[in-house]
Amino acid sequence: MKRFIAASLGMLCVLMAMPVQATPDVISREYKLMLDASRFHYQNEQSDVVSLMQAAKPAIEDAIDRNVTGTATLDHDRQVRFFDTQGTCVLEERGYSFRERVENDDSQVTLKFRSPDRYIADFEDLSSSTKGAKSKLEADVGANSSVPFKVVYSHSTKAPNSRKLNRMDDIHAHFPGFEDDYDLDDDLTLSVVGDLTVTERVYRNVDIDLGQHDAEISITLWYAGAPSGDQAPAVAEISFKYEDPSADYTRKVVNRARQAFDALRGLSDWVKPDGQTKTRFVYQYDRTFCQP
Repeated sequence: MKRFIAASLGMLCVLMAMPVQATPDVISREYKLMLDASRFHYQNEQSDVVSLMQAAKPAIEDAIDRNVTGTATLDHDRQVRFFDTQGTCVLEERGYSFRERVENDDSQVTLKFRSPDRYIADFEDLSSSTKGAKSKLEADVGANSSVPFKVVYSHSTKAPNSRKLNRMDDIHAHFPGFEDDYDLDDDLTLSVVGDLTVTERVYRNVDIDLGQHDAEISITLWYAGAPSGDQAPAVAEISFKYEDPSADYTRKVVNRARQAFDALRGLSDWVKPDGQTKTRFVYQYDRTFCQP
C-alpha cells in the first residue's frame, strides 16, 4: 500500500509539473458570404443595400422564428491598403496579412494569421506593445458552391498607428512577438499590395436576435480607388457576427446562427457562392506583385 501511495504521489507530481494547455477560446464568430457586386452601384448604393435587406430580413426571420431589427446605414467610409514584400510576399507565404485602414485621417493596422486549425492559429504570437491594441481569435464561417459550411480560424491584433508604413520594422514596432518568431530583416521593404487603395464602405445597424446574443449584420462594399457615378464595387460581402469574451455559446445560439446563414445562402439573386474574397481580390489585383 505504501508503494502504491508513493507511486500515486509521484505520478501526481509529474502531472502537476506538466504544462496545461487550455482549449483556445474563440471569442468571435463571423459568418460571411460573397455577393454579386454588379447588383450595387455607388450612386444608388443606399437603395441597393435596402433592397438586399428587404430580401434578407424575412428570410432570416422565417428560418429562426426570431426578429431582425434596425435599418442598414453607412457606418464606415475608409481607405484600406494591404502591405507585403513585392516579389516574395513573405507575409502571405506564412499565412499572414497586414492591413491598414484610414478613416478621418486616423490609421489603424491589423496583423492577421489564418489557419483551418484553431490551435495553430492561437499559438501564433500576435501580442502588441502598442497602447490600445486588441486581439481576438475568431471563427470565420464561409461557403461556396461545393462546401455549404467551412470554417477558418483567424488570430488577429489591431492597433492604432502613427508610422509611415514602408519597412518590416513598422510591423515589428507594433508586434514584437511576430518579430521574435520569424526574425525577418527590419529593412525589408513593405509595398502596397498591387499598388491598390480600396475604398471600403460598410453598412451596419441591423441585428439578428439569436437569443443569448445578438448578431450584427454588415454589408461591405469595396471599390478600387475612389468611387463615383454608376461605378459598381469590385467586391461585395454580407456577414454577421456575434461575440462572447468567455466563448460560452449556447446550443440554441449556434444553431440559430447556422440557420440564419443557410437562409442568406438561399438568396440566389444576391449571393455569389464562388465570388472572390476581399483579401484574395487584393492579392489577385496585380498578379505579378508576388512574382520575383
